[in-house]
Amino acid sequence: MLSIGIGVAEERKGLDVVALGTDRRVERVLSRATVADVVAMTHELSPGVVCIDSPPAWAADGKSRAGERELRRLGITAFSTPTDPGDHAFYRWMRVGFSIFDAIAGDYPRFRGDAVSGTAAEVFPEATAVLLAGRLRSVDESKIRFRRDVLDRHGVDTSGLRRVDAVDAALAALTGVLALAGESSFVGDSAEGVILLPVAELPVTKLLRKPASSAGRSSTRPRSVLLRAQRPTTWCECGCGAEVRRRFLPGHDAKLRSQLRRRHLGGDEVATERLIDLGWHDAVET
Repeated sequence: MLSIGIGVAEERKGLDVVALGTDRRVERVLSRATVADVVAMTHELSPGVVCIDSPPAWAADGKSRAGERELRRLGITAFSTPTDPGDHAFYRWMRVGFSIFDAIAGDYPRFRGDAVSGTAAEVFPEATAVLLAGRLRSVDESKIRFRRDVLDRHGVDTSGLRRVDAVDAALAALTGVLALAGESSFVGDSAEGVILLPVAELPVTKLLRKPASSAGRSSTRPRSVLLRAQRPTTWCECGCGAEVRRRFLPGHDAKLRSQLRRRHLGGDEVATERLIDLGWHDAVET
């Protein structure tokens, strides 16, 4: 039995699709695929589950769905799915995701929290990665490296996965493999959409972030700095390299938020993801 994972992007970028066997062997990889390609692949392979990195529909009310809010309580940030925003450029990738759910609905109805087998399930690769790792990624870990490491540790060969969206598709497929084996849970509401997760039980408290690596930092700092370093500290999340007791030096969060929002409004997807990672969802949704 196979699990197909689909990394969703707007039409100009195309879709990434990975099929995993229950032995976690990569059986098929498609890059820059179309929705029609996905339909053809599901008909050919008849997977046990199709896992899609996209919501299936707009929220019934408000700026986000219950499942997204539940993930945030664990420290996992996800793009918010609002009520229909009209032809908003940022949300075009979601419309592509909706079209995939609709195109295969006759054979793979939406997963709503009951049996996984034979359904099309919404998944979230970042949630899959951090739940399988048992922690949030640190500020000095790249998203693709963190996610590749999770796949490697769970027996998935990533050597043929060149794009980050292909890595996400593999994480989506791994979620399905684990769910077919009985290792799964979900968050959300069956009416507006549930998110399938690759663990039988969710953490009861917020996940912790691994401290940033101190490799390469000078060991010849003044004694006063070394004494401060003995206290529990971390590095300012703006990337300036300063030690802080909280997330940012005063004012650095506002400056970073302003810079990222300008880039986000200009269509920079990396800036958008960074805003989400930092928990500044209102800067994306507004």
